[in-house]
Amino acid sequence: MSSELPIKGVLGLGKESTNYYLQRIHQKYNEINGGFSTCPFILYQIDFQDVNPFLPNQFSVLKPKIEAYLKQIEDLGISKLIVPNITLHETLDLMHYRGEICHPVNLTIKYLKENYISKIVIFGTIYTMNSDYLKEKFSTENIKITQTSGEDQKWIDGFRKLVYDEKASESQIQYFQSLIKKYSQNQYVMIACTELSVFATKGNAKVLDMAELQIEAFLA
Repeated sequence: MSSELPIKGVLGLGKESTNYYLQRIHQKYNEINGGFSTCPFILYQIDFQDVNPFLPNQFSVLKPKIEAYLKQIEDLGISKLIVPNITLHETLDLMHYRGEICHPVNLTIKYLKENYISKIVIFGTIYTMNSDYLKEKFSTENIKITQTSGEDQKWIDGFRKLVYDEKASESQIQYFQSLIKKYSQNQYVMIACTELSVFATKGNAKVLDMAELQIEAFLA
């Protein structure tokens, strides 16, 4: 790899979400480069238990922890970073990082504006689906967020927890995909939780995925 290229890094968090990103990064990189190519990067794995109890918005605890990780990542020379957790970027917005962070929200807004999409429904955690942070970010760009029903929100949030614990059944996976199909009939569905990305419908033009946008930016 040329020394002129940025050193890419992945911040390792929860096992399921991190594994998903690593798999997709290598898969997409190989599709681009062919042969036996695998994407060169540094994986900086932390103990997710050190962070997860304070998500989504206990910033007084999260900020110093993440700042310490970012300092160590900078010391490794990593100048292009991907973080496999959508919610954590609200904390990252509160601090300075000298390199480039593949920011899922900013990348999503850029994609939606370029493709003249002005309304989406979000599938994510209960917090994300009702987040003032996202509403403000998107409304500033004249993009409207609609919501799933309260019942569907609770089901989706419960499902992503099952995926995290590796306990999602085949029938639950199929029901999740049926919800995507239902909500994508008349609008765009944005997947905003990595656990949901694992089983999100691929190949549906009305289904967008923040993780995929991050990965594309990471490989660019």
